[in-house]
Amino acid sequence: MDDIVSQWYEDTKNVDEMQDWNPALKEWEKTVAGHFPSGARILDIGCGLGREAFALCDLGFEVVGIDISKEVITRVKQLSAAKEYKISFFDYDGEHLDFPNESFDVVLIWAQTLGLLYGEALKNRYLSECKRVLKTDGLLSFSTHDYNYLKENYPNCLDGRKFFPYANADIYWEAFESDDLIQFADQAGMEVILCEKGKIYRPEDGTILHCLCRK
Repeated sequence: MDDIVSQWYEDTKNVDEMQDWNPALKEWEKTVAGHFPSGARILDIGCGLGREAFALCDLGFEVVGIDISKEVITRVKQLSAAKEYKISFFDYDGEHLDFPNESFDVVLIWAQTLGLLYGEALKNRYLSECKRVLKTDGLLSFSTHDYNYLKENYPNCLDGRKFFPYANADIYWEAFESDDLIQFADQAGMEVILCEKGKIYRPEDGTILHCLCRK
């Protein structure tokens, strides 16, 4: 993963910002979680401070969280212990998944993390790794920023397909259209179940794109 991304998420003030995020699953996340098998073992990639992991654990899923940031993993382990959750959290290199083949029922790349994997080649390699650690018929769900929504509402933050939400910062998220997500799934050899715009919490929060596919 690019040094820009790694440095951003090791910065304590950027990690602090995550603590104020709404802890509930987003509306589209609730919809997608309804497709998961009961008690599924889930790999949460880019777990941050555990928003999704804690919520999914409350729904009866077994969750493993990984993140590129050692600062994030230190904090989320503390939060997990304080809340008495039994969730394993690990830091990793942002590219290689250190798990055996067919280890998980579900793999998540939520919070638009896919857009931080700069360049098509890296994304394709990454999704292949996700497929490797999925069991047969396992599910992969990933979300991205919606290019058309951003173009309409935040054109000043766009440079082509690069979305810069923070002023005077180098970090950006790549933005996509639905056809791009379907193409990523196809190139990984996954069967697309759904690919659509998803509501966040309130209408004024806007939409993201998400794709759910099966191995």
